[in-house]
Amino acid sequence: MLSNHSKTSEYQDKVPGNTSGHGEGKILSPMLLAVLAWRYWSRRAVFALPAALFALGIMLSRGQENTAPPPSAPEPRRVRQPVAEYFTVFTPQSSGRQKIEQRVNPFLAYTHLGTDFGFIGTSAGLESIEWEGDVVCATLPAGEWGGMWHSLEGMGDDPDQTLDFSSCYPSFILPKYQPHIVGYEMRSRGKGLLKLELKSAKQETLFSKVFNVDSPDMRTYMEPLEPEKYKSTKYFNWVAESGADVCIDSLSFIVQAPAISFDEYVFLASYAKLARCFSTKTFYVRDRAHIRDGYFDNVPSSGLFALSTAIALRMGMVDDKFARELVNHINDNVSKLETAQGLLPHFVKRRDDGQYSIHPGTEFSMVDTSIYYHAMLLAAEMLNDQPLLAKLTGAVNAIALNKGFINSNGFLIQGIREDRVTQLPGVWRDWGGETALVLAMANMTANPPPLKMDNSGKINEGTGFIADVQSLFYPDFDSTAPDAISAMNWMEIRQTMLNRQKAYFPKNAPDSKAAKDGFYGLSAGESRRGLGYMVSGVDLLNQDILHPHYLLMSASLEKSPDDVYAVIRKMEAQQLFPPWGMAELFTKDVNEYLPMLSSLNAGFECIGAYHLYAKHGAIKDAVYEASRSNPYLRKGVSAFYPGAATSVVESKTGNPLSVR
Repeated sequence: MLSNHSKTSEYQDKVPGNTSGHGEGKILSPMLLAVLAWRYWSRRAVFALPAALFALGIMLSRGQENTAPPPSAPEPRRVRQPVAEYFTVFTPQSSGRQKIEQRVNPFLAYTHLGTDFGFIGTSAGLESIEWEGDVVCATLPAGEWGGMWHSLEGMGDDPDQTLDFSSCYPSFILPKYQPHIVGYEMRSRGKGLLKLELKSAKQETLFSKVFNVDSPDMRTYMEPLEPEKYKSTKYFNWVAESGADVCIDSLSFIVQAPAISFDEYVFLASYAKLARCFSTKTFYVRDRAHIRDGYFDNVPSSGLFALSTAIALRMGMVDDKFARELVNHINDNVSKLETAQGLLPHFVKRRDDGQYSIHPGTEFSMVDTSIYYHAMLLAAEMLNDQPLLAKLTGAVNAIALNKGFINSNGFLIQGIREDRVTQLPGVWRDWGGETALVLAMANMTANPPPLKMDNSGKINEGTGFIADVQSLFYPDFDSTAPDAISAMNWMEIRQTMLNRQKAYFPKNAPDSKAAKDGFYGLSAGESRRGLGYMVSGVDLLNQDILHPHYLLMSASLEKSPDDVYAVIRKMEAQQLFPPWGMAELFTKDVNEYLPMLSSLNAGFECIGAYHLYAKHGAIKDAVYEASRSNPYLRKGVSAFYPGAATSVVESKTGNPLSVR
């Protein structure tokens, strides 16, 4: 699972036009690179002038990393979006090759686009495909062929979902904000003929090129594409021909980003990541983009997507009709679900009869119900949708938390098992944002129970997101006044957490890339290679994995938003923030990362990116204005701040207002 930075730096001076070093190639001037590309490829009759000019275009774009315009200036750029790097399939052996059937897990095997992949070829050709560490290799007998297909949109067996290279974000994002695919890269080594293909859902060949690979070292092959020629593309394939002995490291697209400011782009890419998890067929959000519709859908993520779409409407990225229909359709879906005394299921699955119910083995969750309703109330308030607000407030009122949801020590339980009777053993006691959201929702109900939480002000294990998740929805926790439940200064604790997060790697691993580049984010999320869930934090020793969602969740605390954008640019340069959205995790030395498109963290990133955008532009924060305007959200937060502002303050600053 090595990053391309570590795998390719030694070849930067060998293959002009190599763009997979993510900025390391800046030691060559763009003009020199173009000249070298022409000299190199013309001798080999592979790309010649088109590749040289294309390489020059990429390097001119990448040269902006040194003299980047302010985040508020329009900034057309070319960036790299991996389609597949073959490290997401399994934990590789230390040496030797592994057969496909040994370790390929369909739940973990996915592309960087949030789609699936598979294998093609003759029987003997398929048998020849093996993994060698983090690359896939094929040694083809005479007369045989074998390779891999990669779906570019949706699952490979869904012919209705295809990718438009001229507008490669979901179609409901308006044209001004659509990126374009303008080229591709392949990294390979070995000897023999290797063919790349773009195909339609009907297996029509839209593009085909054969490369004569002849190098013991990994080399990058690249070529421009005309996006208007590929309006409905389904598959990106590679095929090793008869007699070939080759290894493929990665396939990537070169993407022309829309000519918008970088602060807009950070929100846009975060929204597009979340949108990849959304199904226009079911109007649910999948837990992960690469899971089939209806198999494992996420209720709180669906609420977060509704709120993110209301924000996207304010930013001009989607139209009014789409936003209103989406928010109402999501609530129509969720309102039909069976609940446990008003608590919603965390995950749902489509049954054989087409209806949705709680996913087997999961729970009716207190905090996930709270996240859903907080997000939906804000979305409805931003849209001024009074009928929807009435439905939502009615549903919140009906949550019967005063009936058996309090344990013997006075704390709210975490939820109910799928039998709708058995209580989960945990309670919401720990100090932090998740408990705050639960208590705020409880205070909105018709009969609020007594509200109680730990009053230590200590964030469990120093886990990043716990300090700031409540501030995605409420500006009130920016107050320095003690709250009414725990008597803590939330702003001081959050700021201390941010400072500790930023200091962790410089203090504990000063030679790491995280320390040198200013990366931080000890939080919670998927574990290495996506094999389970993990919790990290600044109170733990020897931490190695960062979850960068915290960077955006805490971003509005920064005095200088430009400092946050500078860190995100460094992430982009190292392929940790490609056009399809922020990596789920990466290691402190950036020698491993997980490209999974996970919807819950994508939702947190999206809303955090908006708060950062509003602060950077010194504009009114529409989410916080909605939070101040909605009487139910005011009732919720009044549990912590009884004197919370109840009217919109006419302020032209994007800074959250202190509680009055």
